[in-house]
Amino acid sequence: FGSSSEPRACNCIGLLPFRAAETMAPKKAAPSAEKVAKAVKGSVSRKVKKVRNNVHFFKPKTLMKRREPKYPRRSVESRQRMDKYRIIQCPVTTESAMKKIEEINTLVFLVDIKATK
Repeated sequence: FGSSSEPRACNCIGLLPFRAAETMAPKKAAPSAEKVAKAVKGSVSRKVKKVRNNVHFFKPKTLMKRREPKYPRRSVESRQRMDKYRIIQCPVTTESAMKKIEEINTLVFLVDIKATK
């Protein structure tokens, strides 16, 4: 503990002597008044106005994403209305239908109005 220029550790935990603390602190220069005034005033900038030569103003198209629902809107799918039992309803047994069966070998049936085949 002589007259050395090195900082000495004191008895306190985590503290350095006064001189060492001074040397470790970063030095900050005070900003000049001119710099402060410039920062407050801000820079002068002029925006160039766009010259429009066309009469149409084309609006940008919005992005249309595909739908990805989190759950189905209908929980149960609808059943098929037209099935094989509904197409042909019943055979026709009128006199003219019987005549076709005997002469041309053709069967005549009543059919659902929405049947296509």
